Amino acid sequence: MVFVFGAIPGERVAAVVRTVRRRHVFADTEEILRPSDDRVEPPCPLFGRCGGCHWQHVAAPRQLALKVAVVLDALRRAGCPAEPETVDQVAAVEPLGYRWRGEFHRIATPGAVRLGFTERHGYRRLPIEACPLHHPAINRALPQLAAALDPGRQPAGDATLHLTVGEAGAELLVEPRPDRAGAATLIARAGPELDPRLSDATTGLRYRQMAFRVTPASFIQVNQGMVEALYETVAAWLGPAGAGHVVDAYAGIGVLSCRLAERARRVTAIELNPQAAALCRLHAELNGVQDRLAVRRGPVEVELAAAGPADAVVVDPPRAGLTAPVLGQLGLGGPPVLVYVSCEPAALARDLHILCTLGPYRLDRLRIVDCFPQTYHVETVARLSRR
Repeated sequence: MVFVFGAIPGERVAAVVRTVRRRHVFADTEEILRPSDDRVEPPCPLFGRCGGCHWQHVAAPRQLALKVAVVLDALRRAGCPAEPETVDQVAAVEPLGYRWRGEFHRIATPGAVRLGFTERHGYRRLPIEACPLHHPAINRALPQLAAALDPGRQPAGDATLHLTVGEAGAELLVEPRPDRAGAATLIARAGPELDPRLSDATTGLRYRQMAFRVTPASFIQVNQGMVEALYETVAAWLGPAGAGHVVDAYAGIGVLSCRLAERARRVTAIELNPQAAALCRLHAELNGVQDRLAVRRGPVEVELAAAGPADAVVVDPPRAGLTAPVLGQLGLGGPPVLVYVSCEPAALARDLHILCTLGPYRLDRLRIVDCFPQTYHVETVARLSRR
């Protein structure tokens, strides 16, 4: 299979091969011989050099269609059962400026320190002035944060800035890595008058009427504009089972857990990370659902069985997907309803093959949610019912 960067399916292009592997060949478009009607001008002048984006040359509707095709192709290749009757698509609210979190490399240039990303080819760093995919609050702060970095403090390229937008864009959580202890010094250098204001501890996010605190280590959905499309799909697809006992595996800081606890009789949130589990408990109290939300800290492989019988289980695992012990527990004694949220089509397809083809579940619905415009990454929600 040949992957051609900068091309659109159906186009005729001249391309040059960059990498040859055992099963795949990677090439770059050199000339467009017969362009697609879906080709657009990339909004970023660094597109093609920067390694962050893949599809800026593709119109938004075609991007979503391609993501649907990628997910369905992954299911077919994994040997999943027939496609569900309904395959929903949810387009991105904002194609640009949607990323509330980013990591920027420190780059020493003649006379100044700048921030930027890794180039698409190799490991060289590419200085930027702003990134069209990131929230305006991040782009406003980049010049002063770059100026606040001391050129003599660390070797070039040895540090990154991890940035998280909070308080509806009014605050920016700053964490230098690996020197996390230098955050307070960096913020002082940047100046107190900076808009957005800077923090080195926590910042606040809101979902519907609920409030949450996040740290640099907390997992968040980087596209906050698509959280409702994602989480309300989960809540709706639980159906009547969502009013009973729901287990939210891989719960993180508990945003979805708190939402599910608003209508469930009982929610059990499972989270391995101790800081995230503590924040999940805090958020249950902060949002008034502590009587219906219990947090179990530990691996899902252990805590899923300890949570007891459930009417429904929600899984939102890391990119690698579900582990064999979790798949085994779900297959042997899983709930009537299982909702699977995935950011990796290949891992989702593999797990659905096990649960539906080899196991006792049927794939009822599938929804593709475009949380990452201009890239090939996609979120998928699958609803399974036990036969």
